[in-house]
Amino acid sequence: MNAMYNMSLSIHWVGVFLLVAVFLGSLWQLERANDVMAYLRKMRFQGPLIFMVMFVPIFTGMVMMAAKHLEFTIPNIAMIVLSIVLIFFEIRRSRPLKFATIIEEGVFEKYKKDAKTILVGEIALIILISLWMYL
Repeated sequence: MNAMYNMSLSIHWVGVFLLVAVFLGSLWQLERANDVMAYLRKMRFQGPLIFMVMFVPIFTGMVMMAAKHLEFTIPNIAMIVLSIVLIFFEIRRSRPLKFATIIEEGVFEKYKKDAKTILVGEIALIILISLWMYL
C-alpha cells in the first residue's frame, strides 16, 4: 500500500508540473494569437488536451485518498475545491470559443483579456497550493 501511495505521489507531482506547463503554453499561444480562425483550430486540439492533463493530478489524488482510507484533511479538501475551481474556469474560458460571435469585431480582444486573467489565476492557484503542500 505504501509503494502505491509513493508512486501516486510521484505521478501527482509530475501531473501538476505538466498542468502548469500546459497552462503556460496556452498563455503563450494566446499572447501570440492574431488570427481568430487559426486560434480556434489550435484550441480544438488543445482544449481536450488540457482536460486530459488536468485529470492526471485529480485521478492520482483520488488514488492517494483511497490509500489513506478517504481521510478528509484540510489539504485534501483544499485540493478537491481547487480541482473543481480549475474545471469551472476552464469551461468558462473555452465556452466563448464554441460560438461564432467570437469572430465579430473586438470580441476576440475581450476574450484574450479574459482568458489571460483566467490562465494567470489558474497558474497562481496551482503554484500557491503546491507551495503549501510542499512546505
